[in-house]
Amino acid sequence: MSRRELCLPIGPATLVGDDFIFGRTKELAELVQRISARESFVLHGPSGSGKTFLLHRVIRNLPEVLYCPRADSPQPVVQSLAFRLVELRDHYTKSFLRNAQAVKTKSTISLRGIVLEAVRRGRYFVVLDHLQGPAAALSSDTRDLMFYGETPVLAVARSAHMEDLGFLMPMFSLRGERMRLSNFAHPEAARFAGEIARRSGLWANNLPELIERVASLSQGSPGAILKMLQMAKTPRYRLNGYVKTSPLYIDFRLAWHSENAW
Repeated sequence: MSRRELCLPIGPATLVGDDFIFGRTKELAELVQRISARESFVLHGPSGSGKTFLLHRVIRNLPEVLYCPRADSPQPVVQSLAFRLVELRDHYTKSFLRNAQAVKTKSTISLRGIVLEAVRRGRYFVVLDHLQGPAAALSSDTRDLMFYGETPVLAVARSAHMEDLGFLMPMFSLRGERMRLSNFAHPEAARFAGEIARRSGLWANNLPELIERVASLSQGSPGAILKMLQMAKTPRYRLNGYVKTSPLYIDFRLAWHSENAW
């Protein structure tokens, strides 16, 4: 493995296995350092850049991490954190919630009180993934986690601007409290696409042209590259040994918008 290599996701419909090795070593090391230092910060980058996958590579073996997969309102946040605390058999939480079913019966207000006190008593790290336009109520809960609970919070968003962070902006206002994950530059995107095609057994008479087009049309997004090459393997976009790039891209855009409209 080279100095620049790390595992990146293939996606729900796997092309070449569970993992594919390519790029991001520097970003992975920075993420490990920040989480190990128990810093509150924002991880931001465009859809498909690999934020969630990179994050899971770090936290999957860290039992102290409380992960929320969707942070767009208080209810899914406190419920996700409560589920995780129950799973970890947190000493304080189990006095109120014996199992996952008990979490479902509690109101958001009740769960909020249990979660806040549990994180205050414990030593946890909260991850709020897929942050989208959080309202003032979610901002208040996050502030309580960070300050009342003295718990570091990692917020994952598509950008570090107002449309994604909303009321959380003041809590991550310093440049050092933000980590950006960018898409690949074109040469790296083309190498990534070529390796994906090779490992997945993708063949076409116009494969070199397809690789270049996918790298360009994806704007360097590894997730978009994976999606387009996955689609390129289906009969719908193939004719006489060639991949029909234009209809492939049109359908990709429709699917990508639908899947990433969070």
